[in-house]
Amino acid sequence: MKLLRFFLPRIEYILFAAIFWGIVANGPRLLNFDGDLPRHILTGNLILQTQRVATTDIFSFRTTGYPSFPHEWLAQVIFATLYNWLGLDGIILLTATIIVLTWGIVYRQAMQKSKSFFSALIFIVLGLAASQIHVLPRPHIFTYLLTAIWITLLESLDEQNTRSWWFLPVVMVLWVNLHGMFVLGMIILGIYLVGDFLENPSLSWFRTRKARSLLLGGGLALLATFLSPSGPKIWEAIASLGSNAYITSKIPEYQSPNFHQPETWPFIILLLLTILGLARRTQKLSWIQSLLIISFTGIALYTSRMIPICAIVLAPIAAQVVADWLREDYPRSRLFVIEENIYKINSASDGLVWLFALVFFAAVVLQSGRTLDAQGLGNRFDSRFFPVDAAAWLETHPQSGHMFNEFDWGGYLLLRLWPNQQIFMDGHTHIYGEALTREYEKVITQADGWEEILNKYDVKWVIIRDNTAFAKTLASLSGWETAYEDQTAVIFVRR
Repeated sequence: MKLLRFFLPRIEYILFAAIFWGIVANGPRLLNFDGDLPRHILTGNLILQTQRVATTDIFSFRTTGYPSFPHEWLAQVIFATLYNWLGLDGIILLTATIIVLTWGIVYRQAMQKSKSFFSALIFIVLGLAASQIHVLPRPHIFTYLLTAIWITLLESLDEQNTRSWWFLPVVMVLWVNLHGMFVLGMIILGIYLVGDFLENPSLSWFRTRKARSLLLGGGLALLATFLSPSGPKIWEAIASLGSNAYITSKIPEYQSPNFHQPETWPFIILLLLTILGLARRTQKLSWIQSLLIISFTGIALYTSRMIPICAIVLAPIAAQVVADWLREDYPRSRLFVIEENIYKINSASDGLVWLFALVFFAAVVLQSGRTLDAQGLGNRFDSRFFPVDAAAWLETHPQSGHMFNEFDWGGYLLLRLWPNQQIFMDGHTHIYGEALTREYEKVITQADGWEEILNKYDVKWVIIRDNTAFAKTLASLSGWETAYEDQTAVIFVRR
């Protein structure tokens, strides 16, 4: 019987296994959806080789020597290490593992709050579906995991248990070096402080053990944000990136979600069910939960990038309010009997070993050279989205002088051509700022003065998408000639 329990997986483990396999099988699409990953790999490799974290830019001839705040350096090292070991397969495996760990923690929170197996599962599925809008192999996936861990730590602090406060600065040291959204941790901590105070708004609150633990852990966590290669300046960098309306207007993930797109519908359903549960539930939410709902729903409605974070924060609370509503309105429902029976059977199982086995199996299969995606493409940078063949041509036909390149090809070109070539621009807009980004936009749109900008930086050759308006313009000018062309990219050089 014990052996059967060991090998029989729980329902939630089957769900997490399906999530893991879905991400791994979808690896090629994830890799080709975004152009930042190659630069992260290159930067991580340079850190490993030099044993130092650069605080100035070296990749663009326009920004050489500019301050570069390495707010993701530890994530970049992790990406580079896995890339050197397993190639892009390793990065996809890491992404899938982190997403499963994140939602495993959220599921545990939902179960503790709702005491309902069905409600927890339903809202984990909804939260996962909502978060898929921004699940990519980039450093922000560490913020997903650390947000779930951070909330778990804060939830564990009460009058009877105040010892876990010291985990807060430890987690923050990791967070500030993994991803720039460590500021979310401080925002969530502030919500817990304000919310707990509003439950008992008096001077006596400051004398409670929980308040002192939150203040002590929070204060040390704030100091921990200075423990990165950028020191206190990292706050300035994050603030400048988020406050520049022009830069954020050029990045789609910073825009408000378009609710006409099907990928946003799980988020809508999550919000609507939360509202329904709150409307029907008679017991008031705590101030902390109320502030979390208001804050993160507002941020997610403002920028689609925050929808996954909102889903992580909201799913356990939604599971709780809906479960409470159903218990109040339908106390004798047969649904609860069925749920209890299923939960008892499910709890008798403990097949966690199969999740580890699945990760190991996927790693072995990918390392053997086989593919796991339906199209059989494998985890690689696809020549339909990146200038793969053009970069290969450039490796055998190196061009002299400065280049102008497509914005979202910058990272890939760096991975293939650096240090022999520096780029005009890539997706790290926090380094370029508004003025240099506007220069890129002026050239790519052929606005007045675009040729002067190319002359200003003595650009000798251009690599851009084929069959675009800019490509057609260069092809028509006598000062430029086509040196290379394929179905994805075209390279022009000055005559």
